[in-house]
Amino acid sequence: MARPYPETLPNPYLLPMTAKDVNRVDGLKSVCLFLGPYRNLTTLTGSVLALHPECQVLDHASQRVFGNDRINFLDRFNEEKFRQFCHFAITMSQGGTRGRYGGTMLVSHAFADNLPLRRVYLKRYGTRLLKLQIKSVVWKEPQRVTQIVRQKNYPFAELLEANPLLRFLLPVRNPMDTAKSITRMGGNRWYGDVIKGDIRKALTLVLDDIRWFLKWEQRAPGRFFHFYQDELDIDMLTRLAEFLGVSSDERWLRDTLNVYQVRPPYKYDDDLVAHYAKQVAKLFDDQPDVANHLMGMVAK
Repeated sequence: MARPYPETLPNPYLLPMTAKDVNRVDGLKSVCLFLGPYRNLTTLTGSVLALHPECQVLDHASQRVFGNDRINFLDRFNEEKFRQFCHFAITMSQGGTRGRYGGTMLVSHAFADNLPLRRVYLKRYGTRLLKLQIKSVVWKEPQRVTQIVRQKNYPFAELLEANPLLRFLLPVRNPMDTAKSITRMGGNRWYGDVIKGDIRKALTLVLDDIRWFLKWEQRAPGRFFHFYQDELDIDMLTRLAEFLGVSSDERWLRDTLNVYQVRPPYKYDDDLVAHYAKQVAKLFDDQPDVANHLMGMVAK
């Protein structure tokens, strides 16, 4: 399925690394990239990961990454690019702005719209944006990264083999809500003219991204992790922490359960629900457990 390339922006500078910066990068246990569509609980998930004392989360900033060949490790991977990206992500997650420019999750709409989330962060960390011991760098730029790695002939398997620290994360919101939200927000920004405001086309793209991710998860289960919006509990969060190589911090587990709030679902007519059911049955005919869960999310 044809998809547009992300925009790039010339960005030639390279941040100098001090001895402390080198130690931070060398101490990482994982570098986790969100994959899948936007409007898919990625901002909320990135925000609760930002509550973890060992996670440093960068929100957006794809133009600055893709426009800088010295940190864009997704293009002709090498170890130095990867290390410089990690340093960039840690540095830029200490400031920035909401939207494309990106930066800390604290300027995202999830923090702006969720007072309990802000209070939890401020109570634990105050105004400090840099974690004292970073074990996982998380980059929340799902759709644009997905567009890169889903290009025809992209060497995704080689990328996984080249760097064992890489992890990939997919929250799964009710796909109908994701598709509706994409069209309401103007999905042409992310998909070009593929959608044109058509929720059915958006729904097909959302489900296709989920299917693609799950195929890779079957192929490399230790490198990919998905969860559904209705299964967030202590067990799932503990498994997610293990996946990222961070501790199952008890305060983080408790705080996350208190602030993880999914918006109420949209309303849909019977024809659209029937279309959704048909698409789910078609795309996940070989994964009945997935199909059942996706249909169960709509039924709720």
